[in-house]
Amino acid sequence: MDNSGFSPKTYSIIALCEFICYNINMANTNRDVEKIKQKLKLLRLYEILLKESDETRPMSTYELIAKLAEEGINVKRKTLYEDIDVLNANGYEVMQVRKKCNMYYVADRSFDTAEVRILLDAVEASSFITPEKTALLVDKIASLAGSLRGDVIKKNIAVFDTTKRDNEQIYYNVFNINEAIIDKKKISFNYYKLDAKGNKIAMRDGKPYVVNPIATVVSNDNYYLVCSIEKYDNVSHFRIDRMEKVSICNESIVIPDNLKNFDIRKRKKELFSMFLGEQKSVTFEITKDLVEVVFDKFGKTTKLSPYGENYRFTAEVQISDMFYGWCCALGDRLKIVAPKEVKDEYVTKLNKIIESYN
Repeated sequence: MDNSGFSPKTYSIIALCEFICYNINMANTNRDVEKIKQKLKLLRLYEILLKESDETRPMSTYELIAKLAEEGINVKRKTLYEDIDVLNANGYEVMQVRKKCNMYYVADRSFDTAEVRILLDAVEASSFITPEKTALLVDKIASLAGSLRGDVIKKNIAVFDTTKRDNEQIYYNVFNINEAIIDKKKISFNYYKLDAKGNKIAMRDGKPYVVNPIATVVSNDNYYLVCSIEKYDNVSHFRIDRMEKVSICNESIVIPDNLKNFDIRKRKKELFSMFLGEQKSVTFEITKDLVEVVFDKFGKTTKLSPYGENYRFTAEVQISDMFYGWCCALGDRLKIVAPKEVKDEYVTKLNKIIESYN
């Protein structure tokens, strides 16, 4: 029985069904088997409705009786009505519609179609999930909408032209990292980068890193571990798809005092592609057409002050090459106003780029 994709309440029902089925197999007499099957009836009835019905495809009493009969559970129409009343009375809502006969469906699911669609599109677009794991996740997420709607949604997924990673350990990496964060334990792992031929190059000659995990974050289509290393007083970032042999240590985490109130949501606004740098308060001048770009990057609470035909604003940023690259991509529509050292460094980098073409 496929249990993937159901809510905890539904999962408990299915687990109980499996337990009762086991007891059926262990029963000694036909009478024992029949008694156990009758106990299973309500659970199987709800599971059938959950998996095979929705508001666009309700099931008739005749269909439900036939489905139960396929599993050796005999039920009369009047008894079926009573069973559905029992389900409704105990919080397992079964909707009824009247057509040529009474029709039933389950509408209360953990996720509606729009929510499932968003999750599926996010998985398809995520490059850090391998093709194999993408296919498995798509099946599981689609089942959250029920088998009927799930099949329709899967047939209409836009397959993104995304370069997928090949590290099949990423699930296990994420699991161990999450467990370590919950248990407040350090983790160790090996880390690698790629050479020009795409071959793995072990960092630190293969010696494992030991870090204090703080959080995980998706940024610019990569999945990162945010952590601290004891000999440094700042946060570090590692791509989870470049980590191998992730294991939870027995040693408890030690977070520096300056990071105990670390806010990953605030930090993400300051970072550019998770590249670290010195944090500074930078004042910008932008043209009006960049207002939404600024809000997308720094949040809608960013205070924009009119400055002639343009706007000025100040934001906390991590100064890095990727920060300057972001500024460069916006061309003459964005200008660094202050501090002077940041503006001068940006001009120097622009001049070096120009010189490289001469």
